[in-house]
Amino acid sequence: GGPDAVRQLLGALPEGFARPVVVRQRLDGGRHDRLVQQMQRATILPVALAEAGTTLQSGRIYILPDGMTTTPQGESAVFSATDAPVPVLAGLAASDSAILLLSGSDPAVVPEVMGAASQGALVAGQALEDCFDSAASAALVAAGGQAMAPADFAQRLSTRWLSLSL
Repeated sequence: GGPDAVRQLLGALPEGFARPVVVRQRLDGGRHDRLVQQMQRATILPVALAEAGTTLQSGRIYILPDGMTTTPQGESAVFSATDAPVPVLAGLAASDSAILLLSGSDPAVVPEVMGAASQGALVAGQALEDCFDSAASAALVAAGGQAMAPADFAQRLSTRWLSLSL
């Protein structure tokens, strides 16, 4: 999705959010370092560019550049470089993950996203009326998923992981 939808999502996450957040956004020119700067202005959580060897930490937002994925390592995961296509969850466990397809997402990932939902992932598409390109969100809804505003999704994330942490 566009930077505005990502800002809405990240800006709605509370201080002390109990999970790492990985943002994968296709960018012409691959200027993910600039996206880090933009997103840091939108949230109180720390934002960093994912780098190979870095362990994911709760309460941090990572911008996932092209050629980067995550791999399980013990109880956590680390970022690692890859030349292979990166799946939607980038190697993370579905049962402990959430996926929001924002405006402009590729509708071809909907079957993979719905598969993650069947394994326990919290899944939604951006509200259709808020999208400039709603193809992926519409396909997700047609497949039995739901659509919502990015800030509402952030609220659901906070509620889900707050209740899991208690």
